[in-house]
Amino acid sequence: MPVRRHPVAVSKPDAPLNMLPLDVDLVVRLKKTYAQVRACDLQLAEVFYSRLFAAQPELRPMFRGDIAAQARKLTAALDAVVHNFERPVENAAMVAELGVRHAGYGVKPEHYETVIDILVESMRVVLGPSSDARSIDEWRMALQLIAKQMIAAAGQARAPR
Repeated sequence: MPVRRHPVAVSKPDAPLNMLPLDVDLVVRLKKTYAQVRACDLQLAEVFYSRLFAAQPELRPMFRGDIAAQARKLTAALDAVVHNFERPVENAAMVAELGVRHAGYGVKPEHYETVIDILVESMRVVLGPSSDARSIDEWRMALQLIAKQMIAAAGQARAPR
């Protein structure tokens, strides 16, 4: 069945997010996949950060703290997004704040695609045989939409007023 609307979609700039239809089935699938990933949060962080720093060693200085601390931050961000899938206005505000905060760490728009690719691949590794192409593709789409919102919010925060 085709996706009607992604839970973090921004399709019409002038339409309030709470007026966009919610794809409840997609939310259920994303939450189910995330529950499986969440059960292995430290493993996800270990796989993700080792792959990220191998692919982009210049990003390492942006991450202060050990893997356990980074795992908690990664998990907290994903928890918040997943928790707010059914609350698009709250999710948009939280994602925007996350984008501004990440820009303050030195994250640039071009970093997001690499991070998404590595995070999705890390989810696939953690899920092992229980991963399926559909859930991985849905998470990629969700993360791409979240990244667009984070980048837009960071850009607005930097824009002269």
